[in-house]
Amino acid sequence: MKFLVGFLLTLLIAFSVLGFDLSQKEVEGRMANGGYLDTLHASYWAAGQGEAIVPILEAMLYQEQKYQKEPFSATSAYPFNVIWALAHIDSNRSLQILMKFAGWTTKNFNKDVARLAIKGFQLRRTKHSKAYGVLVRAEAKLLERPSEKAPVLKLLTSGQGVRVLKSYLENQKEEGPRSGPAVFDYIELIPEGGRGYIQRFGGDFTSFI
Repeated sequence: MKFLVGFLLTLLIAFSVLGFDLSQKEVEGRMANGGYLDTLHASYWAAGQGEAIVPILEAMLYQEQKYQKEPFSATSAYPFNVIWALAHIDSNRSLQILMKFAGWTTKNFNKDVARLAIKGFQLRRTKHSKAYGVLVRAEAKLLERPSEKAPVLKLLTSGQGVRVLKSYLENQKEEGPRSGPAVFDYIELIPEGGRGYIQRFGGDFTSFI
């Protein structure tokens, strides 16, 4: 009897950990039915759910017309947040979905983001580390110090490979774009080398996918 109870308890915990209790309604509520910052930062939550959330994210990618009717469609971070989350779930299915979507979507922005997501996914898999990614912003300044007043070491463009050495460094003496302290990441350029700081924008969300 004790063995049976222990076995059932183990199964219950496993199903909970693997995210089998996730529903599309819950995921939509976090990823599409809210303001920009809330839905943007929900990307971290979605990626943390692992492979169990992938089928729901896939379904969401192809329901754009549905989410355009939602009250927050004008401010939601969808579908960028869905693409970002898929890029940070290390599963073959995630990669296949991103590749399929990049070929399917007719919107240049979505296509570009999906291609960058694929590049970031493959870089992390090659390096066997979540510390890697590619710049998703159109351009960024590589700074000598974590200050927007620091000398510019190099101008970077989207697709630049990086390794994040230190994440979310606050400069309490400078104000960020959305009030509060300015936030920076200390990075190393891949593959050419060279290190410096990049300031975060867009609600202090990471600049890399």
